[in-house]
Amino acid sequence: MKKFCYLCVLLSASAWADIACIPVQIMDGDTFICRTQQNERIKVRMNGIDAPERGQAYANQAKKALNKLIYKKSVLLVENGKDKYNRTLATVFLSSNTGKLNINLKMIENGYAWHYERYSNNRQYAWAQRLAQSEKRGLWADKGKIIEPEKWRHQHPSYQSQ
Repeated sequence: MKKFCYLCVLLSASAWADIACIPVQIMDGDTFICRTQQNERIKVRMNGIDAPERGQAYANQAKKALNKLIYKKSVLLVENGKDKYNRTLATVFLSSNTGKLNINLKMIENGYAWHYERYSNNRQYAWAQRLAQSEKRGLWADKGKIIEPEKWRHQHPSYQSQ
């Protein structure tokens, strides 16, 4: 029994390890492909945020914003598990002059993603969204056209997430 419990602890610890990688393909404003030093490709879904889907208003802008922030730059993924599509859920960090920059938070602050309240109770993300809304940043500049991606997906049942 002791050996079994020890193995469980080892497996759970390794399953939640931080991952250093370089984004090599941006799928949309919250999903990308990252390549590790071991040349492993990881499909990443940014945890706690939801960006516009292809076909939605501001989808291209969100994708370009994420591209500008992380494409071909060294990032650190703090893994939070897997989603139903087997993508790695992660908080993404980029090293900067002032420390680690939380890219998930930055996408919300810049108005290119919603705080995904259904899966996250992060108060900092909620506050950042309220501020982006009040300052009409990114998609919040055009209140008439925007719809939360989750609601959009329900209105477009044929849409398949990547």
